[in-house]
Amino acid sequence: MKSFIIATLISALTINLSFASVSSDVSLLGDLAMGANQTAVKGRSAEEMLKAFFVNETGDSDIVLTFKEIEEMSFGDEVGMGFTSFRSAKGMGEFAEGQLNDQLEGIDNKIEAAKMKNKILNLKSKWAPTIERLARAGAKFGYSGNGPGYCGVSFIKLIIVDPNTSKVYEVYLSESGEC
Repeated sequence: MKSFIIATLISALTINLSFASVSSDVSLLGDLAMGANQTAVKGRSAEEMLKAFFVNETGDSDIVLTFKEIEEMSFGDEVGMGFTSFRSAKGMGEFAEGQLNDQLEGIDNKIEAAKMKNKILNLKSKWAPTIERLARAGAKFGYSGNGPGYCGVSFIKLIIVDPNTSKVYEVYLSESGEC
């Protein structure tokens, strides 16, 4: 009986830690890229949750989820919305890296340029391991072309669905700007 109670407590602690880790890992991805947002959604499965999230975001109740790999996505508009693979989620850090490199080109101050280079190096080294931790915690990955943008063009964002906590996270791979 004592070992059953100990096993139950260990399982409960492990489950609670994995829930906390999804939120903190998404926060880390947001820090590495251009921010993140969290939304509580209802649904019995990751697919129902993702659909509910997109219906809330777009106001369109006839959402059709389209699975796409990173090779089928462009950084710009019209990429649709749906699920993507673990491999593609790992590769989406390159979209944020491209945005940061574009920002670096416009920086004349050496100190600010060094900070931006450091941010790019952090993104390169921490993005994939963070995505791997999220996958181990049971998160599912998606994408949307409705991310931040400018001049009428929206850019892609990474979507992370955590079915264990009924939360959907957005990780912004770009920032809005003026035309």
